[in-house]
Amino acid sequence: MHQNLIELEKKPNKLAFQAAIAFALYFFVLIFVFKFLNISPANTHLSTASKVVSQLLSYVPFFLAIVYVQANHKKELGDYMTFNRGFSAGFKVAAYAGLLLFLVQVIYYFVDKSATDELLAAAIEQADGDEQRVKGVEMMRPYMGLFVGFGTAMTYTIIGLVASLIGAAVFKKERPFDVD
Repeated sequence: MHQNLIELEKKPNKLAFQAAIAFALYFFVLIFVFKFLNISPANTHLSTASKVVSQLLSYVPFFLAIVYVQANHKKELGDYMTFNRGFSAGFKVAAYAGLLLFLVQVIYYFVDKSATDELLAAAIEQADGDEQRVKGVEMMRPYMGLFVGFGTAMTYTIIGLVASLIGAAVFKKERPFDVD
């Protein structure tokens, strides 16, 4: 009974939103660090090591944010947490982060036109002179920030869903049934 009251009072929303904001700010700074280091998704000549490091710098902090919220929410609940609560806490981080990353990407691509131009140049290069594909790329130009933002949001939300399931399974600890 006591655990049910704690679960009703303690919600992971605030903690999840704070972790998502922290990750979105980190991601925003990471965008500029990558730009300064000339690490771009449009750059097809990146070494494998650079690609691996950029992926690790992008996803490991995201996983850590999910784990942080799940672990702290478990502590808030008296060191017991159901699978559902663990998943909910982790997925809220993923959903909030997806929404915030959408906004970050859209703002970035509308503010930094050179990033949009790099992506479009790479897409035109991959079109290999096919006029229909080049025309399609040019038609996408005004919406590039929205497409990239939406893709980022969906990617992080889906990956966060999987990470939340794994984290919930790891952090799950049911309260033992005790007869009052």
